[in-house]
Amino acid sequence: MIDIFWANFHPFAFIFFLLIVGLFIANMVMWRRRRGTCFHNPYDAMTILENRLARGEISKEEYQEVKETLKR
Repeated sequence: MIDIFWANFHPFAFIFFLLIVGLFIANMVMWRRRRGTCFHNPYDAMTILENRLARGEISKEEYQEVKETLKR
């Protein structure tokens, strides 16, 4: 009974299976690491503009003008 199982077993099938599983896990890990940086950049234009207003580098009028420009 055991001989029938081992007669159909290909030695590289298990290695190929481990390779596929390993590539899948590596892909998921890389995707999760990239996910936070792809969709949200902490240095986008509106954040920089708000920070400059908070530090007093620009006036409210300049802030409103640039904000309207960025919305377009």
